[in-house]
Amino acid sequence: MTCTTDHRPGLISPSLEIYVDGMGLVSNNNKLFRYVSFWSDDTTWGGEFAPLEMESIYVPEGLNLYVDVDSTPELNLVLVEGALIFAPHTDPNHERFFDARYIYLTNGYMEVGTEEHPYTSKLTITMHGNVSDPYLPIFGNKCIAVSRSTLDMHGIKREPTWTVINETSLPGATQIKLAGPLDWVAGEQIAIAPTGFDGREGEKRTIVAIDKTNPLEPLVTLNEPLTYKHFGQIQYYGDDFIDMRAEVGLLTRNVKYRGDPETSFKN
Repeated sequence: MTCTTDHRPGLISPSLEIYVDGMGLVSNNNKLFRYVSFWSDDTTWGGEFAPLEMESIYVPEGLNLYVDVDSTPELNLVLVEGALIFAPHTDPNHERFFDARYIYLTNGYMEVGTEEHPYTSKLTITMHGNVSDPYLPIFGNKCIAVSRSTLDMHGIKREPTWTVINETSLPGATQIKLAGPLDWVAGEQIAIAPTGFDGREGEKRTIVAIDKTNPLEPLVTLNEPLTYKHFGQIQYYGDDFIDMRAEVGLLTRNVKYRGDPETSFKN
């Protein structure tokens, strides 16, 4: 079946119904049709130019703004009563960047992939500001504020996101043995939880290589030696036991929502 649309009817959100004579309406299986306005298209901005550094933008009801540019300037407020849509690039290694101080959804919709169709390339959304900046009532600052709206954000599912060390690792070690199987690959970042008395002995490393000869105990080579000891055993007490193995988490995601790294740890 082919559906041919006419020109977009202003900011009205169109609907689609398929009727079979003698049988009635056909189910659309919850599929939604949207007209979109491309960020890169000058007509989206009244025939002029896209927003500049520290400008605010308004996405009114009925407008579906499709972010198709690789990066935006640092915006002030993005007020969304319509829809703000991020669709993945065909290249899974392609990365886009979106920067703002406030994103406020009110009776609106923001989509970064859906549960059925996750975002499959790379996207980094960075929020800017510090504690002295003006607060949105109730929501605060440096945030995505959601009021009577829908925020859909789904990246590629990873399995697993957390595992444990299967063998105690000592300071200076450049390899750790993990409990598998897992889908992690070289180049991704991991966090290794502390197992001593100091909670600040957690460590972050990058995977240089991973040997999955034994998929139940993959051997991970790290970019830097460990600074601290990480315990990797199960303690047994008669019929009881306590799993004391250090947890290891995968930090790398294709969709990242973060605070500005230059100020987030200072304010």
